Amino acid sequence: MAQARCWASSSDCRAATLSRVGRTRGVDGRDARGIREGGRAGGGAGGGRDGRGQRCVRPSARRAPAAGAQLVPGGGALLRRAPGPRRRGDPGAEEHPGGGQPVHQIRLNEDTIQDVVQAADLLLLTDLKTLCCEFLEGCIAAENCIGIRDFALHYCLHHVHYLATEYLETHFRDVSNTEEFLELSPQKLKEVISLEKLNVGNERYVFEAVIRWIAHDTEMRKVHMKDVMSALWVSGLDSSYLREQMLNEPLVREIVKECSNIPLSQPQQGEAMLASFKPRGYSECIVTIGGEERVSRKPTAAMRCMCPLYDPNRQLWIELAPLSMPRINHGVLSAEGFLFVLGGQDENKQTLSSGEKYDPDANTWTPLPPMNEARHNFGIVEIDGMLYILGGEDGDRELISMECYDIYSKTWTKQPDLTMVRKIGCYAAMKKKIYAMGGGSYGKLFESVECYDPRTQQWTAICPLKERRFGAVACGVAMELYVFGGVRSREDIQGSEMVTCKSEFYHDEFKRWIYLNDQNLCIPASSSFVYGAVPIGASIYVIGDLDTGTNYDYVREFKRSTGTWHHTKPLLPSDLRRTGCAALRIANCKLFRLQLQQGLFRIRVHSP
Repeated sequence: MAQARCWASSSDCRAATLSRVGRTRGVDGRDARGIREGGRAGGGAGGGRDGRGQRCVRPSARRAPAAGAQLVPGGGALLRRAPGPRRRGDPGAEEHPGGGQPVHQIRLNEDTIQDVVQAADLLLLTDLKTLCCEFLEGCIAAENCIGIRDFALHYCLHHVHYLATEYLETHFRDVSNTEEFLELSPQKLKEVISLEKLNVGNERYVFEAVIRWIAHDTEMRKVHMKDVMSALWVSGLDSSYLREQMLNEPLVREIVKECSNIPLSQPQQGEAMLASFKPRGYSECIVTIGGEERVSRKPTAAMRCMCPLYDPNRQLWIELAPLSMPRINHGVLSAEGFLFVLGGQDENKQTLSSGEKYDPDANTWTPLPPMNEARHNFGIVEIDGMLYILGGEDGDRELISMECYDIYSKTWTKQPDLTMVRKIGCYAAMKKKIYAMGGGSYGKLFESVECYDPRTQQWTAICPLKERRFGAVACGVAMELYVFGGVRSREDIQGSEMVTCKSEFYHDEFKRWIYLNDQNLCIPASSSFVYGAVPIGASIYVIGDLDTGTNYDYVREFKRSTGTWHHTKPLLPSDLRRTGCAALRIANCKLFRLQLQQGLFRIRVHSP
């Protein structure tokens, strides 16, 4: 099984070296070598060799490819470039398919990725930079994620930086056992162990990681011991564990003696314990935003979250900061660690072009640049930090326009129109393509499905749904698309009676739609409404007014591994109607504080 090569860079990205530590397969099937922290370059600005004889590359010295560089579709990650005048038949030269000047091929691998990224950055070659990003995404592993994260930040590869950070948070215990981690500078180590979302379960694993780092070069690192330990969340360390470690490890005794912030007394109890408690890690939450209050039918600005992976008997909503204004029929999506809410209608049924971004770390909203067109009941999907807004209505007419928002440049760009009106259709992204499914127009419902490729900016028809429908919800997971709910007219009787459609999924390998074996999302009647489908882990959570035949559920879980439905949360009068839904990763320490403030914890006092 392929292992990973090490990517690491100095904290200020002034120098980087290549070295072989492990292996990872790039998108072209060849080994990807990583960037490792190096000493001063021994050569010129373009690179040289460090004291260990390894090649150094300075990111500030960008080496551009020869004129005529172009991407070649197919064949993996390749760059072709015109090498200058050559005689036809020279070794290494290949005649251009269109005739004319011969070209060379450059394959993205361990020897070329740094130079190609530097060239793409210097020459503003957006398509080439995108190709490099895809290559780096496939390289991220425990042995290299910190280095890739630094490298991506330096070259503004924002999506790669986000993915590398997410990997570091999720797999910190694996990362902390790698050579890359042990070779971090003190400043970089402090930055890493200060991350709130490190998925460790217990602060002892962060403490032990720091001990390993100090022990890796004890004499040189003792001077940084107190400074590094100041970034530790010492309130999460158990005093009995520390005393045991002190008995067995002389280095731990020295650290505890030197660092006055490490507690050795008995742990606090009751309210004092809750006040000082600060858990690491994160929770994947279901978030609902806006919609209507169930009783009054008034639009609301409320925002709530729940953590379905917690104790299933304790599914409580946690109130988050509300929107700046009530919205209904709006678009909701999480991307790059933030939550985005766009368009919809206000309390006066006025269609909106405005939007807001939610930061879960600060629990605050900030305004977004407005869309080019006001719209409601539209589709919204995300691919690599780009939000795509599709179709919808503006109050007077149905729209087929599409526009795209770049999260990082904060700009809107018009995209090719949809090929047809899909009123209350459903949309999802899968394998970096957009799928538009179902919907209707002028009283007719559709089962058709179309796929949009942002690279070619072309729409292509694919296999249709088994049932025409509108008002459904969809999501993409790995190589699969799922469509849940929606309604259509009953075919076996005359009249306007509607029936809830069956759930379907589409596998990119099979290229066809298949009914789910378990159709227990809700009974096949018109009494159910779906508001969103949220993938979390190995499950998909569908939110809505879901009539199970005996009662109503508000959240039901579909386990992809078994293909079965399970009850998650019953429908209550306080649950919002016509709300927007998304999954969002929120730091446990933030959730804990909010639950404490909202009185969701009970303190148990043990009698002596």
